[in-house]
Amino acid sequence: MASRPRDVARELARLIRGEIDVRDFPWLSQKERRSLGALGMSMLRGGKPDVAQAAFGVLIDLEPEAAVHHLMFGHAAALGEEVQIAFRSFTKAISLAARDDRNAEVASEAFLARGDLLLRLGRTVEARADLADAAQRMRDPMRRRSIEAFLAT
Repeated sequence: MASRPRDVARELARLIRGEIDVRDFPWLSQKERRSLGALGMSMLRGGKPDVAQAAFGVLIDLEPEAAVHHLMFGHAAALGEEVQIAFRSFTKAISLAARDDRNAEVASEAFLARGDLLLRLGRTVEARADLADAAQRMRDPMRRRSIEAFLAT
């Protein structure tokens, strides 16, 4: 079992290289899961979608019902231009987040991200529906107004 963030990073590197499978990844404590999530986020910001996908993929394997993991995996897939994978991940995040009112913000972000993908694909009607759903759930009033302004055009 990996006991330090450095151990988690080393094992994640082995996973990415194909030396181990997800099922072989060490069981992670809550602290290590947060570290893995933080690593995934930093890899997203650093433009390394493959590493971010691996990190969030492990979290999905450990906590398949956590909508936020699917959301972040979708962002990593979108960054890596894997549109179909991103679309499926955002859809899964929406489905899981809809089960719990405490996940309204995750649902909002997933609708927003999926709407963006749909816009890129030229599927405007579906994109506008997703963006409207995102705006309805959005807690940040400035972001909500921004989405509503876009929808008004």
